[in-house]
Amino acid sequence: MTKAKLVSWNDAKGFGFLKLSDKNAEKNLFVHASSFDDRSINPERLIGHWFTYRLSADKQGRPCAKQLKLVGAKPAFVTKTNKAGFGASIKVAVFAGLLTALVMLANLPLAIALAYLVMSLVCFALYALDKSAAQAGRWRVQEAKLHVFALLGGWPGAMLAQQYLRHKTQKQQFRWVYYATVLLNCAALAYLLTPSAAPMRQTISEFVSSFV
Repeated sequence: MTKAKLVSWNDAKGFGFLKLSDKNAEKNLFVHASSFDDRSINPERLIGHWFTYRLSADKQGRPCAKQLKLVGAKPAFVTKTNKAGFGASIKVAVFAGLLTALVMLANLPLAIALAYLVMSLVCFALYALDKSAAQAGRWRVQEAKLHVFALLGGWPGAMLAQQYLRHKTQKQQFRWVYYATVLLNCAALAYLLTPSAAPMRQTISEFVSSFV
């Protein structure tokens, strides 16, 4: 096994480059996300760390690194993803508890609460599909579609996907739009609880019930 340093990583596309220890090497070596033996690590957090690897070639015959293993102990900060995921889980659990209370105490139709669940599952699946497509070089899920589903109630699922899948966490413009969808959705939910929104609440409930 040869040793090299990870010098760059594109988390959205799922690849990066190693700087070879050989001073005579003219180019950095390509490495794909699937080439790491430990799939639990986030390569973006390990830029500057050394890895052992096996020299290989892709389908076009271009050199690339395979079977990457981190040299030494895994840094403590690499587990931060799990902590962020736990924090996201707590937030989603609190929101789920709030929805349950609204259904029981504030006459929020059960169909609307179920719509949040369905939209969240769809949103999580879309994030997973988009990350898989990015890593495999396939057609991506449009960001606008991710935001639309978040706005329609899928933002809890999007929150979990961002942290557990480590996807769409670095692009600030995307993050700001996502936060806007959360605020707009929560504002719409608050309005639905007002007496003046009773007809709209009933219409939405009947519409959702026809699908759920």
